[in-house]
Amino acid sequence: MDLVFCTEARFVRRSSGVVYSIDGGLTNSLWERYLRKFGHVYVMARVLLDDDYPINDKYLASNERVSFIDLPYYVGPIQYLKVRRKLNKIVAANLMSGCVYICRVPGEIGTLMARHLKKNGMPYGVEVVGDPWDVFAPGAVRHPLRVYFRYRGTHDLKQTVAQANAALYVTEYQLQKRYPISNSVFSISASNVQICSCNLPSSGKKLYKKKEYNLLSVGSLEQMYKAPDVVLQALALLKTRGVNCKLTWLGEGKHKEAMRKLASTLHISNDVIFKGNVSRDEVDETLRNTDLFLLVSRTEGLPRALIEAMAMGLPCIGTQVGGIPELLDEQVLIPVDDSQALTDKIEFLLNHIEAIDKQASRNYEFAKKYYDSILQQKRESFYQYLISIVK
Repeated sequence: MDLVFCTEARFVRRSSGVVYSIDGGLTNSLWERYLRKFGHVYVMARVLLDDDYPINDKYLASNERVSFIDLPYYVGPIQYLKVRRKLNKIVAANLMSGCVYICRVPGEIGTLMARHLKKNGMPYGVEVVGDPWDVFAPGAVRHPLRVYFRYRGTHDLKQTVAQANAALYVTEYQLQKRYPISNSVFSISASNVQICSCNLPSSGKKLYKKKEYNLLSVGSLEQMYKAPDVVLQALALLKTRGVNCKLTWLGEGKHKEAMRKLASTLHISNDVIFKGNVSRDEVDETLRNTDLFLLVSRTEGLPRALIEAMAMGLPCIGTQVGGIPELLDEQVLIPVDDSQALTDKIEFLLNHIEAIDKQASRNYEFAKKYYDSILQQKRESFYQYLISIVK
């Protein structure tokens, strides 16, 4: 049986027909999890036809068993309104009987497809990967229609999940509480993370006293969801306390230059490296050279980057949002937008070797439940259920 996968992710198609993921999130390595159960995957997503768009060759997203149903390419609500009618026509024209439909939500495309499927009496499953209530929370994004997007997005997601025939959540309980399924509907939890135990260390990282410590944070700078400003403010405070740290930030986006300027204003430009988007190998190498991982997001689902850091045996600090409290010990959680609390927590851990080593060991063991060999069994039970209900 074939799968139609509806996603908010964006892609680029070359004139040769080859399709690439723009940000590297959905590539051929990820499609493998679906191809174990489905003969062919049709990806319904925004696709830009452009031979000159800069792209990483490793972000290949199409192959002989993965093809794309191209939707009009748009970015932002204004462009969406311009193509909405055409979007509706393409979605309606691509309702194929005898296929499994999975809508990755939240997002306009998954929501739109779910409505068409419901209208035509066709079953669908949802992968619930985020929370618009948190995404559009005060301080998380700046937009004149932020409040409207927050309430509308939350309403749409609740409705889409409630009407679904099966649901896969990336959290253990956080998203389930806010976006519940209907009674007796199949549901399961499984993170999107991909972790192969063969590439991991044999134990948690051991810290030792040194003159300078390596901090790492990961996240797109397209929006301010990951609070890079808070991390930079904490780094500056640490410097005034005589705690010397170097910060590496992995992730690209329109706010990168503004964050460079903020680092300059805080007199920490020489202490920060903005690497942008890097290869998987470079991510792993950076993790191996890191002493402490920071994820102080303003909004989250179940963060893959945090789980990857934990699996590498790193001590971590995170905020009390989304699925982060499901992953970390409460002793290393801090409030959102609190650079003072972040500074205090970093300083405490770096000055208490026994405490930070305990967190590293705890994270290493905890992350084992997210190994791909375990999560894939959960995912396949979700796929198999959807296959069983398709007429």
